[in-house]
Amino acid sequence: MAHKISVTGRPTSSIQDYGKYLAFDMEEKGSPNAPKGIPFKSNAITYTIVLSQKQFNKLNINQEEFPQRRFLVQGEPCLDIPFEQCTGEIGVICMQIQEIEDKGKEKKQPKQTPKKGSRANNQEESKPQEESKQEQEKKPDPKPLLVPKGTRDWMSLDDIKVPESFLQFTPGIAKQKAVEESIEKNGTVDKPIIVNPETYELLDSYSRYYVAKKKKLDRVPVHY
Repeated sequence: MAHKISVTGRPTSSIQDYGKYLAFDMEEKGSPNAPKGIPFKSNAITYTIVLSQKQFNKLNINQEEFPQRRFLVQGEPCLDIPFEQCTGEIGVICMQIQEIEDKGKEKKQPKQTPKKGSRANNQEESKPQEESKQEQEKKPDPKPLLVPKGTRDWMSLDDIKVPESFLQFTPGIAKQKAVEESIEKNGTVDKPIIVNPETYELLDSYSRYYVAKKKKLDRVPVHY
């Protein structure tokens, strides 16, 4: 079975263009606390991500905006990347890349009361948008990596601390099956797992954690 690596965060370098493929660096910070009994702490690691021109074009982001966005990269480690191109500690061949929600930057849009006489204009303006949307729905798009609604970050299962009260409980078969079907179809759980943002302690969604652990997922989506 091929080794899998998931990296979440912002690029820490500009994109290097090598013709048929591109490369950039990303950094993963170490976990603040190691599991009980382990005297070592994990360190930050810099990865050099290599992706194809086609993968980059699908993001619809220009190279100037790229370092300002946040991404989830899933790939496989590679030792054959030339030294002068692999400035990070570990080279990663990108299998999937997707822009994810930048936590802490959600903005609530104030409700606006439509002015008199503007309702008809709004309806007319919305028609071209609806028609364009229908045309887009007809076109088959490549299946994207599922990022469940409400996801704030991606976290290793080993970093999530599970209270003893949860460990004494076994989720029902029906709940397990529903989560397993989502993992088989989308590669991850259907909804983010709820954790404490400071202690990383599991607060809710133990059924999803339980099945993800059983399926040996590298990372899961979380919500604070």
